[in-house]
Amino acid sequence: MVAQIIQKQIDRVENKEKRIFIVLFSTAVLLVLSYGFLLNSTMMNAVSKQRVEREMKTLSSEINSLEFQYLNIKNSITLETAESRGFVRVTSDKFASIDSVQKKISLSVNEN
Repeated sequence: MVAQIIQKQIDRVENKEKRIFIVLFSTAVLLVLSYGFLLNSTMMNAVSKQRVEREMKTLSSEINSLEFQYLNIKNSITLETAESRGFVRVTSDKFASIDSVQKKISLSVNEN
C-alpha cells in the first residue's frame, strides 16, 4: 500500500526533481554507511587500546619483578663469591690511551 503511494508520487515528479531526490538519497545512504564504518573503527580502536594497556601493565609488573631479582642478585655478590668463581683482585689499573699528537696507542698504569 505504502509502496504504491510512493511510486505514484515519484511518477508525478519531473525528471530534474527525480535526479535531485536520487542524489540526496544516495548522499544520505553514503553518509549513514560512512558513519557506521567510522563508528566501528572507533570501537575497534578503543578495544585495541584497552588490550595494549593491559599488556603494558603486565609487562611493567614483569619488569619490576626482574629488576627486583637483579638487585637481589647484585647485592648478594661479595668479594668471596667472586673469588670462589675464579675472579681475582686487581692490584693496579691499566688503561689504553691514544696520544693525540702522535696518534699512537700506549699503555699507562694509573694507581688508584
